[in-house]
Amino acid sequence: MSIDYGERERQFLETLKADTGRTLDEWLSAIAAEGLTHRNDIIDWLRRQGFMFSKASWLERIHNNGGRPIYAGAATPRTRMRPQPRPRLSVVPSTPSQPPQPPLAPAPPAPRLQPVAAPAAAAPPSITPAVADGDEAAIDALLARAKAYRPLATYVIAEIRKAVPSVAVSARDGFLAFRAREADFALLAVSAKELRLALTLKDAPAGIGLEPAKLPGLRGAPAATHMAVLTDARQVTPALMTAVAQAASGT
Repeated sequence: MSIDYGERERQFLETLKADTGRTLDEWLSAIAAEGLTHRNDIIDWLRRQGFMFSKASWLERIHNNGGRPIYAGAATPRTRMRPQPRPRLSVVPSTPSQPPQPPLAPAPPAPRLQPVAAPAAAAPPSITPAVADGDEAAIDALLARAKAYRPLATYVIAEIRKAVPSVAVSARDGFLAFRAREADFALLAVSAKELRLALTLKDAPAGIGLEPAKLPGLRGAPAATHMAVLTDARQVTPALMTAVAQAASGT
């Protein structure tokens, strides 16, 4: 059965005031007042206001869409238009032909304008994509396998890029590989059921809740020692990113 995203969005917006105390316009004004521009920053802020990750991501997409709902009108069937009768043309009696007018004198040629050099266009601001470095089409195709967990996967990648600015991301067979210092130090196994962030560590940091790496069916996966099974953005903690940076440094 196909999912009616238009109906889900309509219900989300209709109950937004009752559930959160603010209407859609009030939330969009609150986001604008925070001065947030990056999608992950907006989602993080909405999460701190009590939104679930999926609804925070949905509200961020509406904000990024200029305040317009993403699936506006998708659940409303189109009205079939009835064909309108063609108007009947009235016959206008012809008038007697007028005598021919003398030809007009040719207009003088327009003066030639000198070309004016266009001002140099300002360089667009530099925007750092959430996923770069590798084949973007291959990365995007792999993230599509995550389905409902795709926003979480994108968030994990963005946080790893913050923790390890020199990281290179590439798509492999069923997972994303993270590389630094000419070596793979982590991978993100992607599926519609869960995400598995696996790390290569000499010593497991205490208090993070990592478990031994289990990555069945991944061909060519880097040797990993520990992993975290991720299903919620709240699991992507500063302590986990410290472990990621530790794996990247090889310590």
